[in-house]
Formats: sequence, structure tokens, C-alpha cells
Amino acid sequence: MRAARLVLISMAVLGVVLATSAASAAPPGAPTGLRGFELRPNDTPSRTFTRTPAFAWNPVRGASCYEFELATSRSFNGSSVIWSNVSTDANSGKHCTPVKVSFPRAATPDDDSTSSGSQEGGSTPQEMVRFTIAPIRVPAASIDLTLPWFTGKGPFALYAHVRSVTTQGASAWSHPYSFDMRWENGPTPQSARPGLVRWRPVEGATMYQVWLGGRGPTHFPNRIISTHTNVADLRDPYTFHLDDNWWRTVEWRVRAIRQVVGAIPNGLPAVSYGPWSPIYATTNPGWASGKIRLGAAVSDRISSGGLAPAHYLMPALTWTGDQSLEGDSYRLFRVYIATDRDCVNIVFRGSVVGGPAWAPRLKSLLKLPTSQEEIDAALYGYLPLATSEGAKATMADNTPVTATETANRVDLPDLDLRTTRYFWTVVPVGVTVDDSGVFTYTDVEIPQDACQAGRVSVFGKDSEPAQTTGGSPYVSGLTPKGRLLQQAGSRPTVFATPLVAWRPVVGATEYEVQWSRTAYPWRKHGSKRTVATSSVLSLSGGKWYYRVRGLNAAQVGNPAMTWSAPVALRIIRPTFRVSRG
Repeated sequence: MRAARLVLISMAVLGVVLATSAASAAPPGAPTGLRGFELRPNDTPSRTFTRTPAFAWNPVRGASCYEFELATSRSFNGSSVIWSNVSTDANSGKHCTPVKVSFPRAATPDDDSTSSGSQEGGSTPQEMVRFTIAPIRVPAASIDLTLPWFTGKGPFALYAHVRSVTTQGASAWSHPYSFDMRWENGPTPQSARPGLVRWRPVEGATMYQVWLGGRGPTHFPNRIISTHTNVADLRDPYTFHLDDNWWRTVEWRVRAIRQVVGAIPNGLPAVSYGPWSPIYATTNPGWASGKIRLGAAVSDRISSGGLAPAHYLMPALTWTGDQSLEGDSYRLFRVYIATDRDCVNIVFRGSVVGGPAWAPRLKSLLKLPTSQEEIDAALYGYLPLATSEGAKATMADNTPVTATETANRVDLPDLDLRTTRYFWTVVPVGVTVDDSGVFTYTDVEIPQDACQAGRVSVFGKDSEPAQTTGGSPYVSGLTPKGRLLQQAGSRPTVFATPLVAWRPVVGATEYEVQWSRTAYPWRKHGSKRTVATSSVLSLSGGKWYYRVRGLNAAQVGNPAMTWSAPVALRIIRPTFRVSRG
């Protein structure tokens, strides 16, 4: 009787050949067809990406796993390596095991260590970054990091290569795949309201810088502020300036910023910048005195209360007039946002502004004067910027006030638009000096009184759901012929491990992917978080559903955004049979 042997029916799917002569076979050739993509492996080939791409290559027959590297040099030597799952132990290139990575975390511009210097008696110890990379079992990789915008001269700046690991050892490395990371479009201006500037959001940006100039009576200096949303107020030229020449015409520029999220060990910058836009000019009307009347909420859309569509980004809030409920005039104001129409349950307290608009800022609050000398100086220039207002501030009932922006929480969580909205008002702020010379900035009204008197408006806040389909789901996997292709149809079927992708969500800094055996009721079987817009899911055979949502780190409280609709897919595992011959 001839010996029994195993025959692998879906041989091409796994790329594995079981043969009695395997031990004497030559090592496999290098993988071929390496390319980057954002949604599907066979999308129009590109060498420039706005966000970290996923990667795919042709399967290698007999591969147990793959080793992949990203670098800033085609030599892939030393500190040029950005990401690698290559083991360096005694069995390097001979096995497929998780790889542990450890290196000092590079300081970012927002770290306290960059401004405070070394600790007394020695240097500041650096935090270590430690994580584990699982083996890559399929000919595709999703890299969990935010690559900075980075372009080369020759002509590319970033390089990737891959090799397979078989029972015969590691193959040669593939030819390097070269590419750039670059913004697709710069920010362009959009219509706004008096006291504001506004621009179209840039895909891939995590924040923005706005450069304010202008034509003031004293040729006041330029000012750069940071924001998470697509609108900025002009509090700088307005505050403590009664002459409308300060704000009549304000020149401004804006640029997108991409904050690197994830672990990059080789010294790439923690922040990368898009180019400054051309110089734009915004013209504002003269100051309108009178009763305070609330205006529009402005962000990715403009709403004026009622049943207007929800904002995807945290809106700026606008108003006209300067008089309190008692009829007194003021030139400083504070915004309050609540979850009830009586404005009792306050969820956001804005910082003090001197203009007819407020928009949230990141670490760019005005440092309020605390002496007559500082007020005198403010009359001839901008107030300094700080991470807090730096002065004593109270409500009308003597309750201390701290702007929510001081905690870098500059966005609000979603609400169910079918049942509620956020309620907001603005109250005047007065300045008093006690006998000891302490300056106090006091809200002359409590928000409850302002709202009950009718000075209240509403806006809706929702988040954009992740887009996981475009004609068909963005699901890639091995086909029966062993080629990594997108799956057509509303219910894709893939062999082995699928790679799922989605379009970026406005305002998201991270994403969560969940999977379940049922679409309803949803029963979470597993989940993972990533800063990329793709992920490889390790699922057992059968029918599955997955969904994706963005996470907004700047959001007050819970960072969770809206879930995508569940996407169905089926995983088919290879089958074996015993054959006799």
C-alpha cells in the first residue's frame, strides 16, 4: 500500500506546498508586487499618500510569515528604519514569533520637558515606548502609526520592503517600494461671520495653525494660534482695543498640522506642517452696541438654531451687541454651553474674548491683565498667549470659573439630534480691582439668568461615521487563486485573514474596530484600536460583522464618535483531506 499523504485543497490560498522534497528545496525568491494603497490593493497605483497607507504584495509559495520594514533610506540601515517586525535573536529569519520593540520616546513640542529643561542634578529621564508586533501571516500589512508629511527630492522620501520566512529560512528582500506622504490640498477660505476666519478642512490634518496679521494703528505684531477645528476667532485684535482700525481688516494665513501618533523610533519629527496658505484678508464691520443677540454657530457648516443639521466639528459661536440684561455696556464676554434650555447643567465654559465671536483654541488663550501696567500695555498690542487665562475669574455668584480649553478639551461629544441639542449663551464680563490690587474678571450674569431671559440658542453636534464602503466594502483578502484583491459585492468572502479599510473621519485622531458574530443585537467578540485607517483582523472561519468609529482626543469626556454601519463578511478556512495513491 502506498503511504497516505495530505493534500491541501486550497493550496494557492495559503501559498504553502506540502511536498516530501521540501527540506531540500532552495529558499524562495523575494516577494514581488509590493505596493501601497489606502482603500483597495488594486486601486489606481499611487506614490503619494495623504495618510499612512496599507501595503500588499504577491503571496510567496511556502511562506509561513512575512517580515516588513519601513525606512527613510533605501539602505534600510541603522536609524533610517521607522517600523520593523524583523527579529534579531539567534533564530532570526527562521521562525514566526511576535517581535518586542523598545526605544526612548522622542519629545514633542507640547511636552513640558521641551520648555522646562533638565531636572536639577541630571537630565530628564525619557519615557520608554514598548509594544509587541504580531507576525504577518498574509501578504498585506497595516502599520499602526501616523506617518508625518514627508517628501523627498530624488523623488521619494520613504521606502518599504518585505521578505518571506519559510522552512528554508528568510528569502531575499523585495525591491524597495518608494513613496511620499503629502497633503492633498491646502486650506482654502470659506465664508464666516464678523470676528471669525474659516477654511475648508484638510484631509489628514490633526490640527491647524492660524497666522494673524493686519493693519492696526500701531502695526501690531503677527500672532500664531492653534486650533482643532476649521474656524478661529479674532479675539486678539478685538480685546482691549476700542478703535475699529484694529479689526476692520485682518490679514491671515492658515496651515494644516499632522501630529504624529504612534511609535517612531528614528527621530522623524513629532509634528509635520503643510504649507502656509496665501494671505487672505477678512473685513469686519464697526462695533455694534446694544442688546446682546445671539447669532450663528459656525464650523464645517453654519447653523442658526432650530432643526439645522448637526456640526461635525466643534463650532464657533457668534453674537452682536454688548449690553447686559441691566442695559450696561461691556467689551469682554464668555460663552457657556449647557445640556438644558435653562443653562443650568454647564458642559463647556469658553475663555474670555473681546470680540463678537468665540472659537475653541488649543493652548492659545489670552493671558488676562492682572495690573494697570498690563492693561496699559494691552492697549498698544496683543495680549500674551498662555495655556490658561492667568487671572482670578468668577461668576456673578462668586463661583470660580475655569475655561474648559485649559485642559485641551475643545470639542463636545455627540448628541441624539432627534431628541436634543446643545444650548448656549454668552454673558458680559466686567473687571474689578479690590483694595489689595487684585484684578478679578467677573461674569456679570449667571448663564441661567441669561437663558431664562431669552438669550439662548442651540446647535447640534454629531460626528461623521467612518465610511467603510464605496460601491462595495473596503475589504481585502486572499482569493481562491491566491491573489490579494478587493472583494466585490455587499457580503465579501475572503480566505484567511482580511484587511479592512475606511476613509478618514473629520476630527478623529484614532479609530476603534469591533467585530461580532451578529449585526443585531451587537455582541462584541473583539476589538482593536489603531491610528491608521486600515486594520488586519484575525478572525476564525464563518460569518462576521465589523464596524469602525473614530476617537476624538480633544472631546470633553468620552472620545468616542459615531459607529459606521456593520459590514458583513465571510471567512473561509482551508480544508484538508486524506488521499491515498
